Amino acid sequence: MSIFATQFPLFYKAEARLMVLFSREQSGAQDLMGAPTVVSVDGLRATATEVGILRSSEVLQKVIADIGEEALFPELLRPRLFGLLPAYSPEERTQRAIDLAQERIHIDIPTDSNIVTVSFDHENREIALSVVQVLLDVYLDHRAKVFENPRSPFLLKEAERDLQLLQETERELTQTKARYKIIDIDQDILLAVNQVDSIVQRSRQMDERQAAVRAEIEEAAKSLDALPISVPSFQETTNHTDNDAVRNERLALQLERRQLSERYQADYPRIQDIDKQLDAITNFLKKNQPIYKTDRQVRNPTIEFLTNHYLTLKIEGEAVTHQVAQLAAQKAIAEKRVAELTLVAEKINDLDRRRSIQEETYREYNRRAEAARIEEATARLRSANVRVIASAYASPTGHSMVPSLLAGGVFLGLLLGAVSGIIAAYGRQVMLTPVEVEKRLGLPVVSSFSDEHQPRAKGKNAAEMIYLVARLREAGPENTTLKTLQVVSSSKLENQSKFVRQLAVEVVRGYGEKTLIIDLNEKMSAHRKTLVRPDAEAAPLLTDDGEGLADEITPDVLPTVLPNLFLTENASVSVLGDPRVNRQRLAEILDSLGASYDVIILDLPPFDVHRIGLRYAPLTDGSLTIVRAAATRLPAALNLKETILSAGGDILGAVLTERRYYIPKGILRWL
Repeated sequence: MSIFATQFPLFYKAEARLMVLFSREQSGAQDLMGAPTVVSVDGLRATATEVGILRSSEVLQKVIADIGEEALFPELLRPRLFGLLPAYSPEERTQRAIDLAQERIHIDIPTDSNIVTVSFDHENREIALSVVQVLLDVYLDHRAKVFENPRSPFLLKEAERDLQLLQETERELTQTKARYKIIDIDQDILLAVNQVDSIVQRSRQMDERQAAVRAEIEEAAKSLDALPISVPSFQETTNHTDNDAVRNERLALQLERRQLSERYQADYPRIQDIDKQLDAITNFLKKNQPIYKTDRQVRNPTIEFLTNHYLTLKIEGEAVTHQVAQLAAQKAIAEKRVAELTLVAEKINDLDRRRSIQEETYREYNRRAEAARIEEATARLRSANVRVIASAYASPTGHSMVPSLLAGGVFLGLLLGAVSGIIAAYGRQVMLTPVEVEKRLGLPVVSSFSDEHQPRAKGKNAAEMIYLVARLREAGPENTTLKTLQVVSSSKLENQSKFVRQLAVEVVRGYGEKTLIIDLNEKMSAHRKTLVRPDAEAAPLLTDDGEGLADEITPDVLPTVLPNLFLTENASVSVLGDPRVNRQRLAEILDSLGASYDVIILDLPPFDVHRIGLRYAPLTDGSLTIVRAAATRLPAALNLKETILSAGGDILGAVLTERRYYIPKGILRWL
């Protein structure tokens, strides 16, 4: 690579800088003084436009013509391919020179900036400076011609012509409306039609009333002819006369007898005498009872009523006749107005359409004329919008491709090393990060604990355990607390007993719940050395419930240094660690322990040692799988997951322990 790099010649780089100024329309947000504070997207597009003009073939062709093809690219005059092919023809040489110029002229725009850097590389320093300077001069002359735009006079003339036509149309429209007394043609037509309809409705009502009045007059005349002149007033037949002496006498005797009967007995002579007189009067009235008859006739009152009614109907009939005639005249006038408005509506609508088109055309011409005027003014000032802030300059030392080629060789070596590392990592069977555990195991990582020997683990593991216990308390059905939890691992490398102790301690200290650790490992674990006091006395974990407990080997329970935390002893050789025990019996034992303890944590032996965890998988509320970073093998972890799920258990997630950070924190922050 070094020998190849020495074959490259020394180039001189000439460089100049331009600044593209923006107007307010192309700038970003304005500050309090009205100056642009940022460069907007439109400003960047304007800068890109200027770059396009710089790179245009016409500009480059003028630059090449001013300097000369022989001075710029002398290799174009020599035969090609070691003399096997002739040199380029004049036409081909010009196009090839333009292509080479486009390749060697570099135009750079920094991100979100209006500074344009123009550079050119050449073996001759003077030629490089000349190319850059001539390029700037040709570019400024060319862009001044490009932005010329003399369109405003024509647009203003057309706008004036449209204004005259618009005024004539408005004048004609106003005269037409005044002649026919129109304010709004649509409303006027609607009012006229409604008036005709109202008159028609009233005419129909008057016709109906006129027919009804005529029928009533005829019926009243017939009724008057058929009525009699006089009618009987009343007829009376009676046997009663006023001031009849006999009846008056009988009434007087009856009154007198009533008074005497209140004071004397019935055999009183006067009472007997009165009774005889009353009998005599009664017999007389029966034999002598005359009957009187009375008849009276008066003038028939119906004749007077019908006569008044007949006269009223005659008067009403005359009035209705005059009203019908008046409505007919009004109808003729309204229909004439409707016909008149219908005829003039077409003319007014045509004038409105013409006025709308002329207004839109006049507005559009004015808008375009103003835009053309602004463009012309901008074009005249366009040369001031692009300013040369740094003239052409070339370093006297020049530059070569040798350092770049050497750096490329180093980079290629590093790239090959990185590819080799990626291939090695792809075939790795252990997991390092939580994301890798979730992706390869298909289980959520509920918590991640760092290696305690690393500085990053200080205080972090305790916070992770607090967060994990809080999540487990809400992992039950309907966000209830888990009652029984088993912790499983694929091998002894995971060291799950340490995690179980930390989990139990957090449950007791954080929530004060009575917790039991069921240690099913065959050998004595570190639980007793760490948690149990030396003078602690064991007590039976299970009591005789009358179901044959005496025939079973039961474990003991030991109190720990923490209140509400208890540990089983010899559970692996008891009924709890016997895989032959009926699952129903294990469920009954867990239920009975659940009445005495708030939380039960089962510390199961690794699955490569014992499979007792398969018996408890469907009996507990959930399982946690321990994955040790850089130690747990992927096939063993997958087999553990599938075994627990096939046994009917529910895996809450995986816990990554002893995670290490291989990249320093200072470097990781920049990745």
